[in-house]
Amino acid sequence: MTEYWVSQGNKWCDLCKIFISNNPFSIRTHELGKRHKDNVTQRLSTMQKDGAAKEKEQQQAAKALQLIEAKAKKSYQKDLENNQRNTDGDSSAAPGEVVHLLSSEPDGHITAGQCDC
Repeated sequence: MTEYWVSQGNKWCDLCKIFISNNPFSIRTHELGKRHKDNVTQRLSTMQKDGAAKEKEQQQAAKALQLIEAKAKKSYQKDLENNQRNTDGDSSAAPGEVVHLLSSEPDGHITAGQCDC
């Protein structure tokens, strides 16, 4: 039987955005060419810059998060101190316990006290 001719097709080079004949000689010739080597160098450079920018952004985000946490902790300590001063006369409130200074009674009167939350 005779064999039918089949096209080898073309190979796409993602770096150069061109089609190359799909045979070893054409592929090797293209990959050793100046245009392809320049495109590889440019792609590697871009990847390094993107990686450095992403790492810098992550470091800035981590720094901002640490700053926010530090401010929140300082504010929490300040609130605890204020709460302690406000409840010094009331010995039933434990340190760190939530105290509602104003609570509504079922009959509509507003009184000072603690809740069971």
